[in-house]
Amino acid sequence: MNGILNAAMMSDIKQYRRAVQLTPRDARAHALLGLALLKDVQLDEGIACLRRALELNPKLRDLRALLAAALLEGERYEEAADAFRQALHFEDDAELHRGLANSLVRLQRAQEAEPSARRAVELAPHSIPALLCLASTLHGQGNFEDTAAVFRQVLALDPEQVDAQYDLGDMLYRLNRHDEAIECYRAVVARRPGHVNAHRHMGLSHRHLRQHEAALACLERAVELVPDNVGILCDFGATLQMNGNLDKAAPILRKALAIDTDNEHALRALAHTCFTLGEWQEALGLSRRLLEVCPTPETHSMLLFILSHCCLDPDELTREHFGFGERWEATLRTQWQPHPNDRDPMRQLRVGFVSADLYNHAVSHFIAPLFQSLKGNPAVALHVYYNNTFDDAISREMRANVAVWRPIADLDDDAAERLIRADGIDILIDLSGHSARNRLPLFARKPAPIQATYIGYAGTTGLRSMDYILCDQFLVPEGRYDNQFTEQIVRLPSGALFLPEPSAPPVNELPALKNGYLTFGSFHRASKLSRDVIAHWAKLLHAVPDARMLLGGLQSGIDDRLIDWFELEGIPRERLLLRPRAPVHEYLKQHYDVDVCLSPFPYTGSTTIGHALWMGVPTLAATGPTNPSHAAAVFMVHLGLGSFITEDDDTYVKLGVFLAQNTQTLALMRMSMRQRMTDSILGYPDVAAAGLALALRKMWLRWCNGQGAAPLQVRLAELVSDSE
Repeated sequence: MNGILNAAMMSDIKQYRRAVQLTPRDARAHALLGLALLKDVQLDEGIACLRRALELNPKLRDLRALLAAALLEGERYEEAADAFRQALHFEDDAELHRGLANSLVRLQRAQEAEPSARRAVELAPHSIPALLCLASTLHGQGNFEDTAAVFRQVLALDPEQVDAQYDLGDMLYRLNRHDEAIECYRAVVARRPGHVNAHRHMGLSHRHLRQHEAALACLERAVELVPDNVGILCDFGATLQMNGNLDKAAPILRKALAIDTDNEHALRALAHTCFTLGEWQEALGLSRRLLEVCPTPETHSMLLFILSHCCLDPDELTREHFGFGERWEATLRTQWQPHPNDRDPMRQLRVGFVSADLYNHAVSHFIAPLFQSLKGNPAVALHVYYNNTFDDAISREMRANVAVWRPIADLDDDAAERLIRADGIDILIDLSGHSARNRLPLFARKPAPIQATYIGYAGTTGLRSMDYILCDQFLVPEGRYDNQFTEQIVRLPSGALFLPEPSAPPVNELPALKNGYLTFGSFHRASKLSRDVIAHWAKLLHAVPDARMLLGGLQSGIDDRLIDWFELEGIPRERLLLRPRAPVHEYLKQHYDVDVCLSPFPYTGSTTIGHALWMGVPTLAATGPTNPSHAAAVFMVHLGLGSFITEDDDTYVKLGVFLAQNTQTLALMRMSMRQRMTDSILGYPDVAAAGLALALRKMWLRWCNGQGAAPLQVRLAELVSDSE
């Protein structure tokens, strides 16, 4: 049948061609030929015939709409827009307005298209195509809220519009209204069970809500539908990794990378997974490849973060970090704008904090008490620039303790800089360093006259625009590590604030007294562990042959790997005690089985060490030539336990043997540890806040006097004299 119809059409075309040849100035003949050619999808020739017909007889107004539609179909959008405008001179028609709007949207001129799209809806308020055209113009302008409202109108007219239901979900997803988005995606898959993207994005919405099990179920279904889709494999693998299923995540991500060796998403997720598993060298190689494939400040920061965990060469670590500034900041330095801030040395300072971690995160445990202490301080007004959308009770508490709280997750650096300058920020403080979701490229633009980094990262930013690094006096001892920073070092009397968990269980007796042997322990995240760390600890276990080793906070896929690493060092499985990740109270109670904690290297810990000390457990740590290795010393030195810190491997082992032979001393120390912490300045936010406020004032005075940044120190005695 199709062959007969095609033959008939060809016959018509031949007939109309003869008519045009016989009467070349007959507009109707050209029009009929043009229409036949368009029907046969010979668009270019058909369009030419319609144009010729209109040249011969401009009064053939109906042809204008047909010509415009043909140009749109032929993707000749500029010509189509002109043709629709000409047609609209003669008729105010919904279809013509819709065609003009669609042409302009395809030319990426959505704002120009909006009036025509709205007029189409005015003329045909119940037309679904007109409403969808309006949605397209609003979406093209990034107006997701109004786009969602239009899709709701479409669905009110016809609930069976599955594509509109999916698009509504997409808008809600972009608006971070994930509960509503999930309902839309669920409605889509109810009608189209094989709708891959609905399953995929429903999973991603669940992931945003931290509903990882539901997310995995949706993404697994998407993988079943399209097993070799790299993007979906990456989403699935990354979600497995976030949920702690590392042993399942790695092969999924390797499959994605085998399909597309340069896939940014696969490289990023697999690097993260390998890093979490303690496979530092592979993670480092993947992150270097990622930086080649996707050369951005964000991927460069990821590389540096991994490097800080495994690099023992201070020159290499410093060179790599300084290279970040040269690569991403150098071109911006010539564009730095002056700062008109009032140089009054004693006025109230507007202090801004930039972070993505102001929720239930380790950074917040340090910074939230400072915000609370500084809330009533007339010397400073705190402004927060929050680079995240996650909100919880801790976020809300911090928001109540600052003068201004501004979300900037959806702002680019240009808009964020304008906002910070408009707020007149005097001192802008980074709380991320090279950790995830940092805004270091924003700092590289120098939006504030004084800029500093604090708390969020163990090392330098590498930026010249970062004037200072604020740190505890024992984190960067005077004369040590100074050349590893582009920033000038500001040493504070207390920069390692620790407030215990209110729900912490009481301290128990030293388990070695009951067991008859010493139990070492580690509760650090596995990404701080490696073959070298395990080999180091194994030497200690060989020197104390009856000792046990407890490993806490483990995720799926990590425990077997650590067991293998210990066995390769001659430590059998029966000497290891494995404890899974647990809620805070249970995690703290796991310290009941530990006599002495061990700190990893070269990236040590702080919060983990503080929790152990509160449970009466000291930490034995080895510092090294890079600054990240020194974090473990801070808590211990503040408590007068500096003898637990060493730089020498042999001394480290001898200390462990000494402790195993002096359990009564450990027992007494355990029972007095909380009092020791209470008597130190670690648990006094007001001291830390006063030290920070004085440091900020010293930095400000230098700027007011036209002086550049220089090393500064705030001594405890200065705080006492100020209070007097």
